[in-house]
Amino acid sequence: MRGVVMHAPGDVRVEDVPEPTIQQPTDALVRLAATCICGSDLWPYRGADEVGEPLRMGHEYCGVVEEVGDDVHDIAVGDFVVGSFFASDNTCEICRAGYQTSCLHREVLGTGGAAQAERMRVPL
Repeated sequence: MRGVVMHAPGDVRVEDVPEPTIQQPTDALVRLAATCICGSDLWPYRGADEVGEPLRMGHEYCGVVEEVGDDVHDIAVGDFVVGSFFASDNTCEICRAGYQTSCLHREVLGTGGAAQAERMRVPL
C-alpha cells in the first residue's frame, strides 16, 4: 500500500507502507477517499518540531469502511465515514456530553498508520 512519510523537514515521500490490520475488537479499517493536511503535520514539515524518525502523515479523513472488529456495532462494512484528529469511544461521560475530542479514552490518529494513505486503521 502507498502512504505519505515525512523523513525530515521538507522531505515528504510517497512510499510502500504496511497494510493496516484490525488490532483491537473496537477497530475499523477504512479505504480512504480523501484526507487533509493537519496543522500537526505542518509543524515538523516546517522544521518547528523535530523529525527524529520517518513519520506517517495525516489525521483527518473520509472513506468507506472495509472491515470492523467484533465489538463494533454502530458502523458497518460499506458505511461512508468522516473522522478527525482524535478517535473517541462515544461511551464515556465526556463523549455523551458531546465533547468527543476530550474523550477519556481518545486516541490520536496516525499512530501505527495514518490518513495520508490508501487505507487506515481507525481505533474505537
